Amino acid sequence: MAQRPKPEVREAIVHAAALAFCEHGFEDATLIDIVNRAGTSIGNLYKYYPNKNELFSAFLPPSFPKELTSRLSQQVRALHAETNAFELDHQHPYRQASERLLAFSIAHRERVVFLLLRAKGSKYEPFAADIVRRLVGLAVGYAKKAHPTLVFTPARRRALVRIYRGFVLALGAILVEERTEKACREAVALLTRYHLSGLAALFAHTASRSPSP
Repeated sequence: MAQRPKPEVREAIVHAAALAFCEHGFEDATLIDIVNRAGTSIGNLYKYYPNKNELFSAFLPPSFPKELTSRLSQQVRALHAETNAFELDHQHPYRQASERLLAFSIAHRERVVFLLLRAKGSKYEPFAADIVRRLVGLAVGYAKKAHPTLVFTPARRRALVRIYRGFVLALGAILVEERTEKACREAVALLTRYHLSGLAALFAHTASRSPSP
């Protein structure tokens, strides 16, 4: 009689896959590495997942990138037209959205790292660039409300792209390097201050000077 799939074995395989995809990316993660981490065999893995793509889908369901995109977007939208994010209290929607994003990222560390840093060769390879473009668009909308006299030249928009690209890469790096929740929170707090300072300087510079011809 064939053995019935065991939930604990399935869970161990998916957890091992999460670690492998997070560390090596989709292309370089191997099924041999995954079964070794899970303490099982290739033959047993195939009873649960017939191929690498099926296992990858179990690790990263299609709903997850949409949820991460939504949470990142909510953080920017929550600024509304505030001109100084440093003075916002902990009950402000921006602070609340930031906390939800951080807790979500820590709880789903491997998935977030994969999407931000390791997605090359997978169907989610464009994710990081797409999220940067989305956040830049939201930031421009925010800046126009908070700084009505502001003018964005192409060069300044490119500067904003570089700021958000750096933020996304740094968030991924923090999730890789800071293994405890306390260290992760401290690093993200420092990153956020640096990020907001850069945005404030860019918007203040833009609002105070007319664009170059």
